[in-house]
Amino acid sequence: MINISSIFAKSPFKPLRDHMDKVVESVIPLNDFFEVLFQQDYSNLEKIQQQVIQAENEADSIKNEVRNNLPRNIFMPINRRDLLEMLDMQDSIADVAQDIVILLNIRKMKLPEELSQDVIQFVKKSQDVCYLARGLTQEFGDVIESGFGRHEIKKLLEMIENVSISETEADDLEDALISRLYEVEEKMNPIDVVSWYKVFELIGDIADFSKKTGNRLRLMIASK
Repeated sequence: MINISSIFAKSPFKPLRDHMDKVVESVIPLNDFFEVLFQQDYSNLEKIQQQVIQAENEADSIKNEVRNNLPRNIFMPINRRDLLEMLDMQDSIADVAQDIVILLNIRKMKLPEELSQDVIQFVKKSQDVCYLARGLTQEFGDVIESGFGRHEIKKLLEMIENVSISETEADDLEDALISRLYEVEEKMNPIDVVSWYKVFELIGDIADFSKKTGNRLRLMIASK
């Protein structure tokens, strides 16, 4: 059993970094998942789904351990409530990754071939936003260790801005995909159309929750 109290006393942000590492593990397989989906390789689809689910479950375990054991009686340079809110935002990314693979593995929806590479590009961009957000959690540890030094804060704020810019790029890809799907939806199964719109929204949520993680860090810095 990890001693959460001792970990937070030494490094208040380490459990959140560990949690974010697991969140990223749930997002990494998504590119391969969509590749095999479009190839209709359903046996490998199931295997990749299990990878995502396992990573999400492990992220949940870390989240629950932190929630249940985060001490109230030690001094920390950041607010306890802020830590828990950021933990929830990070965890939402893994939840969304799991929702995507479960929905697509159950329905195995078809998509016009001309849209498949655009979807892959959108997935990769949303993954990139998530990876940038992981860098934020790592960098914030340096900010804390520096006693919220000006140089470290400036670097972190620049990284947060890069996450925001990348999330906007993901939004643009989502908008373009929605427009393209609208153009061909008459040729598709109506239920598949509705489901693909939902999948696009979920892929975008990965980038959106990653951006919100950065926004939460920005507020934590501003409160200092």
